[in-house]
Amino acid sequence: MPALLSIFLVTLGFAAVLALPFRIPSDHPLNLLSFSVEAVGLLALLTVVPLLRDRRPVAARHCAALLAGLIIFVALGDLMTRLALARPLNLYLDVNLLPSVISLALGGLGPLLGVLAVAALLLLPVLAYGLALAAGASAQRLGRQPGGRAGAMMALALVAGLHLAQERQPYLFHRFWPSSTDIATATTAQWTQYRAVKASEPLFRAAGRQDALAGIAPEDLLSALKDTDVLVAFIESYGESTLTPPYRPVIAQRLASFEDSVSQAGLKAVSGWFVSATSGGQSWLAHSSLLSGLTIDSQHLYDMLVGSERRTLAHYFAQAGHRTIDVQPAIVKPWPAGDFFGFDTIYQAGDLGYRGPAFGWVTMPDQYTLSHIEQTERGTPDRAPLFAQFALISSHAPFTPLAPLVDWDAIDEGTVFHGVEPVGLPSEDVWRDINLLRDHYIRSIDYTLATLQGYAARHVAARAGRETLLILVGDHQPLPLLAGDTASLAVPVHVISGDPALLKPFREIGFTAGMMPNPASPHLPMAAFRDFFVTAFSGGTGPVLARQERKTPGDMLDGRTRSN
Repeated sequence: MPALLSIFLVTLGFAAVLALPFRIPSDHPLNLLSFSVEAVGLLALLTVVPLLRDRRPVAARHCAALLAGLIIFVALGDLMTRLALARPLNLYLDVNLLPSVISLALGGLGPLLGVLAVAALLLLPVLAYGLALAAGASAQRLGRQPGGRAGAMMALALVAGLHLAQERQPYLFHRFWPSSTDIATATTAQWTQYRAVKASEPLFRAAGRQDALAGIAPEDLLSALKDTDVLVAFIESYGESTLTPPYRPVIAQRLASFEDSVSQAGLKAVSGWFVSATSGGQSWLAHSSLLSGLTIDSQHLYDMLVGSERRTLAHYFAQAGHRTIDVQPAIVKPWPAGDFFGFDTIYQAGDLGYRGPAFGWVTMPDQYTLSHIEQTERGTPDRAPLFAQFALISSHAPFTPLAPLVDWDAIDEGTVFHGVEPVGLPSEDVWRDINLLRDHYIRSIDYTLATLQGYAARHVAARAGRETLLILVGDHQPLPLLAGDTASLAVPVHVISGDPALLKPFREIGFTAGMMPNPASPHLPMAAFRDFFVTAFSGGTGPVLARQERKTPGDMLDGRTRSN
């Protein structure tokens, strides 16, 4: 009897460990008390192995333990993906994200907590492996006992039968029958995701070959912007959630101040919404969706895109006579994929001439990035009009420390930042407290908006006969821990210029006056921006199409809007 009790407890413990990662997070503690039907089935099968000869029972036990460790690793990976990116893990697409997840853990939690988090991710599967070996050995000992194998199979049949009964009659055990088949569900989901990805590949290639802009005559292409600098600035982690509690008071006040500054500078602003292709991270998916006119919502599609011949916004601006630049202060390593996007120049961190200190993960403050391009590109006399994309990064996790704003005239090569006191607590302290984390997150968004507020008031007004169209875009919602319980992928968009005619196409698709977007405004998919923008500013003498046979900006949204 003691031996049977020992086998029962080891089996139950093993089954509970395999079920636990699939139940986190849970809205009720009792939901964590579960055991895996699949684990019971695996151990029941191991009771048959002693019938085999030689060392096969040992090999089978190790194979089962290896499978258990792999299941735990995948379950933890799924949990981390949901917490970071607000979506389930896709093994086929996400394996290459592991280094980024580790980097984020080290950077966001600080060296000690970051190492502990990564160690937990690696050690828990090892512990599961060891527990599986012990449970497997117990199962094989049971298989050698008279009636042991039959008893194990009967136990499996009983557990499976009770689980099926609970599935069909949820209140049969008052909803607390603790068995789960989450492993089978997750395995099926991975297979379904894989098939969906493979099925989407030919559709994506076909969509990439279809270009609605190909028929625009060269003389009409972006003709309404021939004397206009177009600046697109992505604001890191600036999502719809910043305009909801608990963040709304801070950002509403900032946007009101921003609007006052814009007005005093003789500028106009309209605001609306885009729907990003990603959430919580992977900003490059949002960037590539906007530039390419295709929804790039996975690394797999991104890799397919950069291997294609799809024309981006940069290609069209270059064809229209603009100089095109991509400003990427976060990129510190070679980026061969960047050549696909068609920019004349890509400014990576090492190309921006910054001689100040880094601020945590952030290589340089957003204020410096904007100032440097203003001096080196926009300040050049007798130049072509400019199309620039900026990836602003001061609001990137871990959101601390921040650089204080300094006098724009004192920035130069950034050495002024050596003499300033960083703003914010150490990241390892911030990430231990959700309230501190939320506070530092919204501070970082406020900092970037304040930086852009000063930049717009100072540099967007017309000069030397050249207008500026400044488009500010959130790249994605923050990680779910900060965004809250929302499935929305919406991000705010602000468009600023001294020429009201340049804002007219945006008004026609539902953007409203001012810096505060209307929640009821249409939500334009980020991938629809390329076709809308090029179409709206090509042909005729104004920003709205002159040719009736082409689609109007409003038509570009038909059938493709999404509300939050």
